[in-house]
Amino acid sequence: MKNNDQRARDAESTEHKETAERALGSEDGEESETKLFDEAFIDAARDYRMLLDKGYPVDASLKIVGDHFRLSHNSRMMLYRGILSRAASQTNLAKLVRTPWEGATLAIDGYNILFTLTNYLHGHPMFIATDGLLRDVGGAHGRIADHRGFERMAELCVATLASLNLGAITLFLDAPVSSSGKQAGFLREAFAAHGINAEVRLENSVDHFVAYWEGELIATADSAIIARSTGRTFDLARHILERQFSARFQSLAEFLA
Repeated sequence: MKNNDQRARDAESTEHKETAERALGSEDGEESETKLFDEAFIDAARDYRMLLDKGYPVDASLKIVGDHFRLSHNSRMMLYRGILSRAASQTNLAKLVRTPWEGATLAIDGYNILFTLTNYLHGHPMFIATDGLLRDVGGAHGRIADHRGFERMAELCVATLASLNLGAITLFLDAPVSSSGKQAGFLREAFAAHGINAEVRLENSVDHFVAYWEGELIATADSAIIARSTGRTFDLARHILERQFSARFQSLAEFLA
């Protein structure tokens, strides 16, 4: 039998999932997926990938294709964040680790991961990009409106990390983000409560520190960071959402086969 704590956790997980599905515009998520990945978007994705493979600039390609197919803002962001050239996709895929090995040292691009998790609760469209990483259409813009949801997902992130038996963990937060100091304190307390060997650092240039991390793994979905890194990449946000919420996401690569 489940104890009261387990029942409470199950109820909260169900509540989060239902909140995300309602925000997406349907009870089971199927209707919103149909709207997001319609025929126009699929044709646009193929044309956009073709331009990238031919070496055309990203911004110019996005404008040409977006204007031609009259894509919405969300659809344009899905192209921008979800479709990479074949070469870039293959490079990032070669670095991707779905399950980290025990004792691995890990650097976490904190807001990149935590914004993704919080955006899931808010129903932002999410997808697997052509390089295998989970991404969304964004919307946080460097600020956190839902502090309660953010802390819930931060706690869930820490609890998941505790289950992975990793080595030393360093989580980086962007110092300029509002309330970053308070959030760093919350994360330090959460790591300590779970007995995890982790350091939470506030930095002005998190991208640099994660990209040039000398440990074994980095956790981020930032394609620019992954391209510069010589280490392996762990898709922590996807790992958490698939295991804690049984979430499933559309792979954009399927449209390009």
